[in-house]
Amino acid sequence: MKLFSKLLVVAILMTSSSVFAAGYIATYSVKVSDSAKFVNEMDALMASDWGKSFPADVSIISYAFNGYDDATHGVVMNYESDEDMANGTSSFYQPVFAEFLQKISSVSEAVEQSLNVKLISGGDSDPAKNQVYMIYRMKVKDPAGYAKAYSKIVKAAEEAGNMEGSYGLRAQMAGNNNYYSHYAFNGASSMESLITSTLELQGSDDFKEFSEAVTGNREIIQTSIGVVIKIYPK
Repeated sequence: MKLFSKLLVVAILMTSSSVFAAGYIATYSVKVSDSAKFVNEMDALMASDWGKSFPADVSIISYAFNGYDDATHGVVMNYESDEDMANGTSSFYQPVFAEFLQKISSVSEAVEQSLNVKLISGGDSDPAKNQVYMIYRMKVKDPAGYAKAYSKIVKAAEEAGNMEGSYGLRAQMAGNNNYYSHYAFNGASSMESLITSTLELQGSDDFKEFSEAVTGNREIIQTSIGVVIKIYPK
């Protein structure tokens, strides 16, 4: 796993001037019928000794728009290292987590689990500027070529003031590889800010150049908008 990650890092650093942040994003997409109960049980879990020692920042996202995907929510875990990811995943087999799963079983149904490598990260990580996210899931043929074009467009977006929050590019390491290979995201303080900045960016000459550069290399599979409803800092 470490060798795979390092090879990805080398490929990106050779073609990108954006910031690389080592680590992983684990995403658990869930179909939830009772959001209040689900969040309450998450609150209790993360307030326990198990949650207090969990080696990642954890957030719950409610999907405002998610296409035909059955998932209504996503639990996102931001790991900073291989060790943190391994320890966090191992903790899911402890009794306290099994009890949590039993408590939410009547109001939730697992849809997808995926582990993604952080390739490129940037922007402003202030939670106040990352209350809503646009997420682009895609199939990419030439990752290095796409990363080069992606780095250029997000830099242009920052310079034009169209990137309020954080942004990033991730590569899927484990999950449904027939669905998507990568995803990109960007955050904003509100739905209005997210939509306005997206439209301004997509109407720019920089975006036209980006679209031409990735034609034939990238296929968008799904575009989602997620609203952050809870954050549990590490």
